[in-house]
Amino acid sequence: MVTACSIAPTVALGELLVSRLGLPAALAACEDRAGGAGGSACFVNVHTLTEASRDAELRDALRAASFLFADGVPLLWLARAKRAPIETRVCGPDFMDAMLRRQARQPHGLIGASPEVTQAVAERYGIAAVVHSPPVRPFSEAHALEDWQTFVARCPDGRPPRLVWIGLGAPKQERWIAAVSRAVPGVMFFGVGAAFDFLAGNKPRAPRLLRRAGLEWTHRLASEPRRLWKRYLVANARFAHLAARELIAARRS
Repeated sequence: MVTACSIAPTVALGELLVSRLGLPAALAACEDRAGGAGGSACFVNVHTLTEASRDAELRDALRAASFLFADGVPLLWLARAKRAPIETRVCGPDFMDAMLRRQARQPHGLIGASPEVTQAVAERYGIAAVVHSPPVRPFSEAHALEDWQTFVARCPDGRPPRLVWIGLGAPKQERWIAAVSRAVPGVMFFGVGAAFDFLAGNKPRAPRLLRRAGLEWTHRLASEPRRLWKRYLVANARFAHLAARELIAARRS
């Protein structure tokens, strides 16, 4: 299935077309859309990729995005093995950090996390921000649109910023963005999950060496073992199976 994210070079990984752009080009491409048609960007890691192969709603939400960037280093390994290399990892927290610095003079929307966390992000980067912490509840399109209307009511003159960051956690934030972005032209949405907590200083990032080696997940697992052990065990096993299947198919073709 060809989607909007195929405007830029992509590689087929699992059920998704993942952008081959590195961080600098990804930032520039999203800035272009924020100044025009708008759209959305999601950041795909091993867990997201494997869940998309099993969850049709998540898969459809991701395919509706303007860009799917490779957040996880294992995705870069698989793309390179398929002879369609991705320039660099485009990690959600790194992308958000860079964009907030590049677009510090522009207003931003911060939806998700607690008011204390979103305010801490705004203060750290010195940005004008409209913040909203939606109530914790199961996803539905009606709830997502209600969240958006509440956010817009807080915006000066009822005009939302062109850059809006969503930190509701996967897969809720991807579904939320797919539902809302269809009804809101001209705004660029970014699904960045835990980036809010990292940039606010509430949670420490993994050491750079672990990030470069594709082992950031081990740091997060050590930080939250009860919540994450099953997710990483299952996702990593599924990714190994997916990668082996795709490489065998590529060699046969």
